[in-house]
Amino acid sequence: MDTRGGIDLIETDHIILRKASFADCDLFAEWESRETVIEHFCTTGKRNLDTITDEFHNVIHDPSREWMTIVEKSSRKPLGKIDITNIDPINDSLNIAIIYLADEAARGKGYGTESMEALLRHAFEELGTHRVTVSHFPDDKVASNLYTKLGFRTEGILKLAGKRSNEYFDMELRAILVEEWDEQNEMKALKA
Repeated sequence: MDTRGGIDLIETDHIILRKASFADCDLFAEWESRETVIEHFCTTGKRNLDTITDEFHNVIHDPSREWMTIVEKSSRKPLGKIDITNIDPINDSLNIAIIYLADEAARGKGYGTESMEALLRHAFEELGTHRVTVSHFPDDKVASNLYTKLGFRTEGILKLAGKRSNEYFDMELRAILVEEWDEQNEMKALKA
């Protein structure tokens, strides 16, 4: 997996995933101060601009992390964020720590699915990734449905691995391998 240059830009029919910039920190801080955005985050509360900019500076200097901004292609309006962690070029793996659409009007229109499919395609077909993982609170039905639709399988429950509002909760660990991704796409092609 060659991630030295990071992920700069991925385009699909309806969205653009681009590497987050410092200018996006204002948006992220505004979005991540909303309970409707962070309700399923591992966090101790709403995130302010200082917290976001400090973390942004850490991310841009950490080759194992990447922040992507989800942008609606036609309007160029930023819609959300993807936080990629544990980029591991030795084991050809990465973890998608967070994906969200901040604009509630953009939810339910397929942007999250399209963003994740584009990221997975790029990871498996361009970067040579072998394994992608995600974890989520078991009660997060939106995340569960999205990851199931994309072919992630449950690998287990991480006991009390997520902290939210100073309380620990279980996390459901899911993964998809490149072989599973390829098989899934071959089946889609046969149906078309």
